[in-house]
Order: sequence, then structure tokens, then C-alpha cells
Amino acid sequence: MSTRKVLAVFCAFAGSMLAALPAAGQATKINIGYTTAADFVPTFVAKERGFFEKRNLDVTLTRIALASNVPSALVSGSLQVGMGTPPILLQAADGGLGLIAICGVSRFEKSNPMSGLVARQGVNIANAGDMRGKKVGVPGLNSFFDIMFRKWLLNNKVPLNQVTFVEAPFPQMKDLLKGGQLDAVEVIEPFRTRIVGDGTGRQVADFVSEVSGDVLGAFWMATTEWAAKNAQAIGAFREAYKEGIAYAVKNPVEAKKLEAKYLGVAGPVVPTYAAEFKPGDLEFYAGIAKELGMLRNPVDVSKLILK
Repeated sequence: MSTRKVLAVFCAFAGSMLAALPAAGQATKINIGYTTAADFVPTFVAKERGFFEKRNLDVTLTRIALASNVPSALVSGSLQVGMGTPPILLQAADGGLGLIAICGVSRFEKSNPMSGLVARQGVNIANAGDMRGKKVGVPGLNSFFDIMFRKWLLNNKVPLNQVTFVEAPFPQMKDLLKGGQLDAVEVIEPFRTRIVGDGTGRQVADFVSEVSGDVLGAFWMATTEWAAKNAQAIGAFREAYKEGIAYAVKNPVEAKKLEAKYLGVAGPVVPTYAAEFKPGDLEFYAGIAKELGMLRNPVDVSKLILK
């Protein structure tokens, strides 16, 4: 083969290899799945204010109806980052799905109640005991609210088999109460304020705070495979999210406008945002999950949080 032909073949090969490589500085595409809760406002801020973009992250925000749908969306690759709660992550680990928490989102504190058990007007529910024979709407079976509510019932000596649990997305809870399909709902802001504000329902109890006055609420998670390949992007994501928290706290009016834009409604309460959390936060839930019979095997929670 002549020198000219050798050079031609080499150049063609090199060109094809370069074409297969990502362009220098190409943004990392991340589809983020969130549910309808005020906890995720800093994410909306980070998207709208360009905090993700300036860190070379091409972010798409996708609303997910139920938190329990997030793990399968992550495993399938339709989401790269998704909201998670401790019960969901623990069950995913127990089932070998390979998910890991990459950044905190929020905490539930007694001093700043964000949720509650809200009963339909006219239904006789004043305490945990009155839930016997009633139908309650939950934002995903085995979700954060579901297991905290079940723990609250057990703490108050109410057998779980005497209560009917029905999955219901937060935005639909008001209509389901009005229509009489549900007797009560486990609901979060801003939907709690909306339901109570127009008289559709009334607050019965802050069951989360009655179980614990300070608990991890939500976090962002990804598959372990994606996390291993995208350490730099995760670092940038964390920085952007923390900047989003700071901006939301300093600019509450703008933050509430974004809450309304992405959730369809905004409430008066500002969540307790928290980007950091510890294995001990997951241990608390592991104990409850064990009590409820949700886990088949012991789970090492230290391996579920990305360092």
C-alpha cells in the first residue's frame, strides 16, 4: 500500500473516532424526576436561574405522579436523577435495584409542619382510633408518608388491617375527598393548605411530627451505574442545588411563583431545605421498615449514600 493510501486510511479512521467522542465542553444531559411537593422548589430555581446551565448541565424537569414510580424510571434510563424517600431507597436496596442517594432535599421538623392527616368535612375522624374502617389516600404505597402514617397508627394501637390504603397523587386528593372516594388523605404543602382553605377537609393530626420531630424527608437519587460514570456532573448538580436553596430562601416571592409554575399551586409554608444528611437518618427508617415487614434482608445504609 502506498504512503498516500496509508495516510488516507489513517485519517479516515481518526476522523471516525473523533466523531464518536463527545464534543469538548458538551453539557451533561440530566432528566430529573420530581413529584408535586414544595420540597423541590430549589430545583425549579436552579433550572430557571441558570444554576445548572452555568455548570454545564443540560437539565430537563419531569413531573412524576407517584414517588413509587421513580425507581423503575431510573433503572430504565428515562430519568437520570429522581426524587427519593428513605422507604423507597431501602426497598430498592432490598430488591437489588442498585440506587444511591446523591444529594439531600428536605427535612420534616415539628417546628415547621409541612404535612398532615386531613379528613373530609363531615367524616368523624378526630384521632388515630377513628381511622378504623376508613379509607385514606396515600401518595404511593410504602412511600415516606405511607410508612410514617402506618407507624403513627401502630403507635396508637390501631391495627393496619382495619384501615384501607389507596394510592392517590397529591393534586387529585382534593377532588377525591370532595367526591367521597376517600375519607382522609396524607397530604403535603401546598395541597394541604388548598384542601383546608376552601373547607373541603380539616387537619386532624401532624402524624409525621408525632412519630419524630426531625426526620429526613426527601433526597435526590440515581442508579449506582450512572453515579459511577458521572461523578463530576453530580458534584456540579450538588453545587447548583445548594445555590438554588440559598436563592429560594433569599427570594421567597420569586420562589413561590416558580412553585406555582411547576406544581400548579403554591402554599404559604416554606419547607426545611437540607442538602446534607447522614446514614443515621436512614437507620431510623430501616427500623420502621423492619417493624412493618417491608424488608426481607438487612440493609447496610452506609452504602446507600454517595460520598
